[in-house]
Amino acid sequence: MAPTLACAQAIGAGISIDIEPRLDRDDVAGARIEPAYKARPIVVGPVFAQPSVSVVGGYDGNVFNRPDARAAALAMVSPSLVLRTNLPRHEVRFSAAGTLRRLSRYRTENSEEIVLDVDGRFDLSRGQAIRASAGFSHLIEPRSSAGSVPNATEPVSYDRLVGDVSARAAIGRIGLTPGLRYERVEYDVVALEGGGRADQSFRNTCALRGDVRLDYDLSGLASVFASGSYEDIRSTSATASLRRDSRDYTVVAGLRGRLSPVVSGEIGVGYRARDYRLPIYRDFQGVTFRGDLQWYVTPLMTLRAQASRTFRNSGNRQVGGILTDAFTLSAYYDPLRNLRLSASARLERGDFGETDTRTLRKSMRLQAQYRLNRSLSVGGYVDFVRQDVRGTPLVSQFTSFSAGFGMTFRA
Repeated sequence: MAPTLACAQAIGAGISIDIEPRLDRDDVAGARIEPAYKARPIVVGPVFAQPSVSVVGGYDGNVFNRPDARAAALAMVSPSLVLRTNLPRHEVRFSAAGTLRRLSRYRTENSEEIVLDVDGRFDLSRGQAIRASAGFSHLIEPRSSAGSVPNATEPVSYDRLVGDVSARAAIGRIGLTPGLRYERVEYDVVALEGGGRADQSFRNTCALRGDVRLDYDLSGLASVFASGSYEDIRSTSATASLRRDSRDYTVVAGLRGRLSPVVSGEIGVGYRARDYRLPIYRDFQGVTFRGDLQWYVTPLMTLRAQASRTFRNSGNRQVGGILTDAFTLSAYYDPLRNLRLSASARLERGDFGETDTRTLRKSMRLQAQYRLNRSLSVGGYVDFVRQDVRGTPLVSQFTSFSAGFGMTFRA
């Protein structure tokens, strides 16, 4: 029920040529689609089906994201299917998406990813509902990301299984949303340079989280909220000396909704504590935050600012978790009914807790999408990424440039 913060352009190593940000409004630049160019779903009885496929060709100037850059041409195919019910009440939705990535050189970097999700909402009465979802994904970690293995001859891949159930109850101006979430992550063995294989099972975890959120409606347009969560994280395959068992407590308060006629979003600040069972890992107590502000400057332009503080799974045995702060600024401009432009700048800081390693990743992305008709659109992108590393080089320092062009067909 609670909103999610989505900063990524695409899953894993996949790159989307479609500009489809999840904004609070669908009638503003970046989200608005003119009726003449909006894809029509296929009606199959009580179900709407929306299949699509994207094909992208491009250039990656630093395939391994290392100081000694090695370039290659790349091609990606990304099919997807969304099924949703056509009911006056309640809702069930299923989605499947994947990315097949192939390079002209360095075939070990070829990869396949898949994401499957199903979720449903059952309306009990006005303002009261139960929602449940489940998902499975097989993903890869981009090279030299916070959790990758520096001397691996192939990308690190993992499976992720999640399940959520939540309820929503509204009484007058007060809204209450309790929820429960289960997540299990399992990493695959990776081949190493010079031979041999590295077992990544010490990273495998399962987590059970309970949370509750309380909203108070101020004016029908905005609300203040307070939320709290408790998460129990257990290692499932690690030896006794490497178990990352921990308990995580978080409380956040903030404001959500339309802050003015042209500004909406959510801002939350709070306190988080993570306590590890083993003393070799460093506990954390401190401020946490999340934010997503959207400013509809004109009918043709939208600006967006996003921020988050999270923990990421570490690929280094010495590091229990990587504290990651991410800040993203995005702009969406629709100069024509069927032409959309976007630009984004992202800053990401990584703190490798138990070591002196610190990363600072800066990236920029320019993108254009042109809709030819309801079914076909073309697009292109240009990406620039630079990562600086201080302290022990657990991950690589690098600079990367990539660009590509592709098309998306929607049945």
